[in-house]
Amino acid sequence: MELMVVLALAAVILGIGVPGFREFQRNNRLTVAANDVLGAIISSRAEALRRQSTVSMCRSPAPNDADATCGAGTGWIVFADPDGNCVRAGGEEILNSARVDSDVNATSNTGCMSFASTGFKRVIASEPTTGRMLFCDDRGNTPRNTGGTDSTARGVEVLPTGRGAVVRNVAEIDSWAGGDEGVACL
Repeated sequence: MELMVVLALAAVILGIGVPGFREFQRNNRLTVAANDVLGAIISSRAEALRRQSTVSMCRSPAPNDADATCGAGTGWIVFADPDGNCVRAGGEEILNSARVDSDVNATSNTGCMSFASTGFKRVIASEPTTGRMLFCDDRGNTPRNTGGTDSTARGVEVLPTGRGAVVRNVAEIDSWAGGDEGVACL
């Protein structure tokens, strides 16, 4: 009889805990993706300051490859970019990378960001002055809690000063979809 009571309690606890754990895992995937990209941004800026030369960061389909190149993809590579063209040539050293999990929908309004020796974001033709990346799953940009302002999505914003930050406000992330930004959950 005692065993049946213990098993019933265990079943109730698992019934309550498993859905919460799944939500925790989904939120964690988005947080990891945003923090990895933010870390790459911070290291890009710091390396540009340390080296006193241009360091760039671009999207890459295979960011963990030793010969990673810039192109369409959800991952990012950070590389020394002495010519400042925001395209990784064969001899340019890869300094860091950020891989985004395949379960995360990643969109961005920029394919490349470049940091000057001052740490400021360099202006590159056809790239916006403020870089924005958005990480979502099937929940989109919805409030995390009923009536709350924190989003289930995670955004990363890089200002012209070169500083990056994670954004979680639903209204702010919604504003990214308008105008020429075009960054929204898919």
